[in-house]
Amino acid sequence: MSTDHSSSSPFPIANPNTNRQTANYQRSIWGNSFILSDACDDNEITLAHKGQQLEDLKEEVRRELIAAASDPLKQLKFIDAIQRLGVAYHFKKDIEEALQDTYDGTNDVYHDLYDDALRFRLLRQQGFDISCGKC
Repeated sequence: MSTDHSSSSPFPIANPNTNRQTANYQRSIWGNSFILSDACDDNEITLAHKGQQLEDLKEEVRRELIAAASDPLKQLKFIDAIQRLGVAYHFKKDIEEALQDTYDGTNDVYHDLYDDALRFRLLRQQGFDISCGKC
């Protein structure tokens, strides 16, 4: 009795002598930094540095938000950008204060529909009771 199952197998058996083409992929420009990042001995130092860098960047955004207070439209556009980037939770208090100032300054004149719509949307999203006629 023969044990040759090559003819009864539903899957073809690969020939070891088959010459296969290679893809010749280029090396990644990113290197192995993502793979090796967890294996570093100085991981605590790196995390501390990144934490400090994060705090510095958050402080820079806060300063920019406060500096934009002189131009309400610029401040609204900045708040919109922060929210669209998904980092608004870091600046919740600052954004609430800025929008409260915008809400209280009802005599501000906005020049076009985009400006009015942006002000209306941001104030409504933050929970301010503003009607269409107030913009």
